[in-house]
Amino acid sequence: MKLPSWFEKSRAPLYILLIFLCGVVAGALSMKLWSGKERQTQVAQADTIPTISRTQRLLERFTRELKLTPEQVHQLTVILDETRLRYQIKEDSTRAEGRNRIRQILTDEQRAKYEEIIAGADERRRLRRQQGQ
Repeated sequence: MKLPSWFEKSRAPLYILLIFLCGVVAGALSMKLWSGKERQTQVAQADTIPTISRTQRLLERFTRELKLTPEQVHQLTVILDETRLRYQIKEDSTRAEGRNRIRQILTDEQRAKYEEIIAGADERRRLRRQQGQ
């Protein structure tokens, strides 16, 4: 099949345009991937901030923006501490349930290794909680 003469003459600019468009697409994808990793890093960093620090920041913000009285600050502190404890208990309960379900599907050898893994995770969690209090 013979190509039209205008296409033969404009083949070089067409290739340049295609290369440019590929660069634009590659750049856009790179930016999307990079911003996604940056967001994951921010979320991971936020998760490492001790809970007490988040509670303290929330308490300070409410005190400042709502102009709470000292009695209200005390009451809010109690409420936030109780709420955090409830979440922690629920989280621990959910974690234990999930772990028991996982244990049921593992072989004895896998279960032994699994226990080592979760022992390390529990220790890290215990240390984080200590740092947050």
